[in-house]
Amino acid sequence: MTENEYAYFLYNIPGLGNKGIYSILDSGITCGDIFNMDEKSLSLLVKEKTSKIKPAKEIIERRKLWDFEKEAEKLKTQGISFISACSDEFPERLRHIPDPPFAIYVKGSLPNPEIPSVSIVGARMCSDYGRFMSREFGKGLALAGVQVISGMARGVDGISQKAAIEAGGSSFGILGCGVDICYPEENRDVYSRICANGGLISEYHPGTEPKPNLFPMRNRIISALADIVLVVEARQKSGTQITVDQALEQGKEVLAVPGRVTDRLSDGCNFLISQGAGVALSVGDVLDRLWRGTNGKRTKDNNTDEPEEKTLEKYRNNNEEDFGVEEQRSIEDEIVDVVDIIPVSASSIMERLYEKEITISVPELMGKLMDLTYKGLIIQDGVYYRKRMG
Repeated sequence: MTENEYAYFLYNIPGLGNKGIYSILDSGITCGDIFNMDEKSLSLLVKEKTSKIKPAKEIIERRKLWDFEKEAEKLKTQGISFISACSDEFPERLRHIPDPPFAIYVKGSLPNPEIPSVSIVGARMCSDYGRFMSREFGKGLALAGVQVISGMARGVDGISQKAAIEAGGSSFGILGCGVDICYPEENRDVYSRICANGGLISEYHPGTEPKPNLFPMRNRIISALADIVLVVEARQKSGTQITVDQALEQGKEVLAVPGRVTDRLSDGCNFLISQGAGVALSVGDVLDRLWRGTNGKRTKDNNTDEPEEKTLEKYRNNNEEDFGVEEQRSIEDEIVDVVDIIPVSASSIMERLYEKEITISVPELMGKLMDLTYKGLIIQDGVYYRKRMG
């Protein structure tokens, strides 16, 4: 038996948990040693808790009936891999975080540590603006070759991951349930497609149903596996803030997409920016931060020996070609041209663009108007817009 197989047995013992297993292994013994240890030594090694579950007793009783081949076949049948901290496959980024998981279940693949990755998180009940920006960043980062990591929850998480998948990129869902369970059901399309070029990851055993107390714990894995955490839209007091706090504790950079100060769903992002978080107005802003974070180090990204600077420049070029950056800029210029110092409505702006034979959808126009407002080129007064003078 391999050490990882012994680790799988140990991980299935009730009452041990991550901290319990790590504390035992810190004594210098292996998972195999624990499995084969005599009852007296095992009882002395494993500290019994005051709860009804006695880990040492569970180990002794369960190993009598444990069938390594049968257990391995169960996982294989479901297309699930078990990867413990005893395995070389275990992500290095998870080894040194506060309260590290001892093991994870994976359906699909793990993120490539040599390729840049960004965690996109935000509100479950997001606004139209939040949905729009989630798609923009999910698609744009995927086209730029960046891995998109999130919790596959409804709202910002699932929308950004779906956009990344549809753009042909890699995405990874960190679940608050077993990897064999799709939650929420509305993200079934993402769940079904994500393993083709990405994967599902969870520290919870297959068959574990989603529970509210499981989601905050999985957030530390979402932030740990990424280079940058991007908050698209969130209330100031929300589950997203837990991910942000854990990201900061792990030393990760946090970026936020700004929103109107009157929108409660943007309170979290605006607060983060006021506290020093980076501002993300476009995919380019995130790519620039990714490059700065590498400090010019070389990488084996995409099996190439190119310097990271050239690699990310290639990402930017791909993004501009595929995501239509130049086209967006020309449309923004046209919008600024038709906006006057006298406030005009969005419908009036659209009519003036049509007169110039420029076709644009309502959602796209609203997104451009929001972008131009953030850039300070125009001013929004309620439902009207006017050009900034001076």
